[in-house]
Amino acid sequence: MPRIFIARTVVNPIIALLLVLSGTVVAAPATRPATSPTTKPASSQPLAANPTATQPAAHKLSAAEARALEKKVLELTRKSIDLLKKNKVSEAEPVLKEALLLDPSHITNLYNYACLLALKGEKDSAVLYLEKAADAGWVDFIHLDRDPDLDSLRELPAFKKFVGNKPQYQKRSAEKVIATLREQFGDSYLYELDAERKLIFATNTDKTTLDELKHWLTAQAASQWAQLFEHKPDAYISVVVPSAADYKKIVKMPGVGGFYNDTAKLLICQRMGQTMTHEFTHALHAGDKAPLGQDHPIWIVEGIASLFEAAQFEGEKLVPKDNFRLNMLQNANRGKKLIPLAALMAMEQPEFVKKANLAYGQASSVMLYLYEKNLLRPFYDTYKKSFDKDESGKLALEAVTKQPLAEFEKTWTAWMMARKPVPSSTGGDGVVIGARLGDGNDGIKIEQIVPNGPAAKAGLKDGDVLVGIADAQVRDYQSFVPMLIQFKPGDEVMLKIRREGKYLELPITLGKRSELLVPQATPREPPRAGPQTRPGNRPASPKP
Repeated sequence: MPRIFIARTVVNPIIALLLVLSGTVVAAPATRPATSPTTKPASSQPLAANPTATQPAAHKLSAAEARALEKKVLELTRKSIDLLKKNKVSEAEPVLKEALLLDPSHITNLYNYACLLALKGEKDSAVLYLEKAADAGWVDFIHLDRDPDLDSLRELPAFKKFVGNKPQYQKRSAEKVIATLREQFGDSYLYELDAERKLIFATNTDKTTLDELKHWLTAQAASQWAQLFEHKPDAYISVVVPSAADYKKIVKMPGVGGFYNDTAKLLICQRMGQTMTHEFTHALHAGDKAPLGQDHPIWIVEGIASLFEAAQFEGEKLVPKDNFRLNMLQNANRGKKLIPLAALMAMEQPEFVKKANLAYGQASSVMLYLYEKNLLRPFYDTYKKSFDKDESGKLALEAVTKQPLAEFEKTWTAWMMARKPVPSSTGGDGVVIGARLGDGNDGIKIEQIVPNGPAAKAGLKDGDVLVGIADAQVRDYQSFVPMLIQFKPGDEVMLKIRREGKYLELPITLGKRSELLVPQATPREPPRAGPQTRPGNRPASPKP
């Protein structure tokens, strides 16, 4: 049967990347693949019988000609998809040929033409067009594995050879992504391609910070695969930590700390805080469900990602913890404003994001309850197995908790209300370092030192960036408070700071807030749909 989800799945990753970086396609945070046109202006060239044949050069198009060409190719692409959905293969063929005459490197049409040829029994030509699509940037081999239109090719030696070349095709595509990122951000950023882990990095940080980020993400992935996810992402994932100025060009909505776009396989975070952990969980979750062809509801997608926001490593295990969302939920319950779980499970993305503070908080709290009761993995596995029967997750939740949803809601609410609120400050008589603090993208900026206070006596200076306390990493203010509250005034601890590109370790004797005139911290916007912080402890190195 012809494919019925062509347009959404077969997307040129470079085009998708450019759309996101230009601010054209942004989710906050992204949870499902963003659908965008896959066309681009190209030379007007004839369609060769052999897709590797040399094409004649074409004149350079004007902007108006390019827009007209793009519009025409998009119309033809949509028309061919519609015909293939209706199994009108013979009618779709001339439409695809015309589209490929106009844009010979259009990966959707190259791939679909390969499928059409396979359906017609022209197997050798079908494989050639698959190779052409891969050369142009197509790398969705998971989709190829599930595509029934290509079943007639699977035993061909040429097809097996093509599939065997997947690593080379994917790495070549990743190198194009690196080039695109470099063109976008310039040479002041650091760029790395990790072929072993299929990660691409573009960061406005120093090498030490980039290495720490790689270490964290590698350990996070290892722990989440061990605890929850079964399948690893098949495609390369780009991780971008831009400057504040570049971030504002990409993300126009204030208060959004980062997002993951699965179409572009692109993760962008303003700071390496809980947002990074949250969004990287999205990427791992997307990789887990892709081979299954499942599109999980937003309460599960965001619930799992939010669950790990404030997680801390205990050895090699990433252990979820409460964060600021708990306080919001407890206050909402006292005011009888919680969202009924049945309504939460039925929400589509627009409504979920509109009610973000409660929706994210409740979804993550339900997941934390399941985690602490050792039911998270059973729930997730049961849900995936019963997906065709119930996409909402209600039946899976009832099955593993052995309670009807209404009864579970009472159990969960009582459990949530009994938990200790998460502190947002060290309190009026609490411990302080004696400085006004402000967030950076990879640490806490020391904005103003209290004269004769602990920080001043320790040798800290205005403009220093605090990146560690004791043996824990520090990436932002909200994750720093729970670390600081573990100490008491008079304790001596080691601070790690960055000063003009160099890293220093300075001992400090912590002070008491009531004994110091501490400048107020820089005002921060309250969290919106996406979290703003990250856990601070350093994960243990994962075993090989």
